[in-house]
Amino acid sequence: MFQATIQEADGKAIFDKFKIRATPTVMMLEPDGSELDWIVGYDPPAEDYQAGVDKAFKGIDTYKSLAAQNAKNPQDIAVLFKLARKWDDRYDQEKAADLYKRVLALDPNGTKGTTEYGRNKEQVSYTECAEFNIGASALSKRPPDPAPLRAFVKKYPDGTIVKDAYTRMGSYYGRQAAKDDAAKFFEEYTGRFPQEGSAYLGWATRILFDKEPVDRGIALAQKAVELAQGRSLTASYQTLGRLYLLKGDKEKSVETADRLLKAAQAPPAKPSEIPATPINPAMLATPMAAQIYADAGRTDKALAVYGPEFLKANMENRGVLGRYAQFWATQGQNLDSALAAAKKVTELAPDSFNSYTTLSTVYQKLKNYDEALKAAEKALSIAPAQPRQIKETIQKTIDSIKAAGAEKK
Repeated sequence: MFQATIQEADGKAIFDKFKIRATPTVMMLEPDGSELDWIVGYDPPAEDYQAGVDKAFKGIDTYKSLAAQNAKNPQDIAVLFKLARKWDDRYDQEKAADLYKRVLALDPNGTKGTTEYGRNKEQVSYTECAEFNIGASALSKRPPDPAPLRAFVKKYPDGTIVKDAYTRMGSYYGRQAAKDDAAKFFEEYTGRFPQEGSAYLGWATRILFDKEPVDRGIALAQKAVELAQGRSLTASYQTLGRLYLLKGDKEKSVETADRLLKAAQAPPAKPSEIPATPINPAMLATPMAAQIYADAGRTDKALAVYGPEFLKANMENRGVLGRYAQFWATQGQNLDSALAAAKKVTELAPDSFNSYTTLSTVYQKLKNYDEALKAAEKALSIAPAQPRQIKETIQKTIDSIKAAGAEKK
């Protein structure tokens, strides 16, 4: 067994050889080095993951077995679809798209079989699922092309996958599309799914991005809050609070941040709302609310919820500590507490260059350039060689620290 890390030369060679596009990816090889199968990503529980590994080693629906079956009978649409999905899972969209197109050629009317789709394992024709995957792939290209998914939602207006198609397009129209095209899309999306909170949230977020029309954005965010649950509720309150800030209504923004924290602390209404991997909603909501408070000029409230007491309760959580230190360094306040957090991060993750860049940032804010320089140089010494932009960025930081230190003297 070999664990490849892309920052190391041997690891990068493995990534390049097998064209690994996501981590974690587990490649299973034959003794001669040929590819038996692969598993991309990890979803709990561990027992299900182990079952997938066991299935692969038994030769059930592996890449190798499917490729052999396809070579023997290219007309077997079930095998062809499974093979396409294998490459799709590996993020090789070109190979997957070629195979999906062969599915469409074999079954243009969607009458030759079905596959399971989604968590509820609903039956969807191979053809419909292939068309959706081709459309999703086109949307992720550079430049993205929404046309295939636009055609998909017209062809399958009542299909099982249509809502997912709108969700995929929502990400594109939320940032990348032209402003007028985005407005037309979200008008259509909310009209088709008037009870879908994410549709209203996507539109409100786009308006926040465009910075207009603010009142419409506020109304949409309010609707999203009414319909949302769980993490989407947290995001809806955050967007609403930021829109009030954009309007200049600081009082309403602070009130919304208060509601955000209250909602995050509430237990889920029903067990189905509990995610498979538990995430403390308050841990996500607290920095969001603190940012709104700070932007509204209420640093006192930010400190009350995201200050030294918060730090004291989370001194062993590396990710939380790093974000806390960066937040207060950006604010230029509560810096002694931010420094304590940054130092603790280096204790918890002494081999992480990010730990030392965070520490350097805090020291710079404190105008302690000697210590800032030491931390930045430590970050540079342990930073990976690839991608090269990492070391280049740290070196620029070192240069600016030296300049600031010289000016101070």
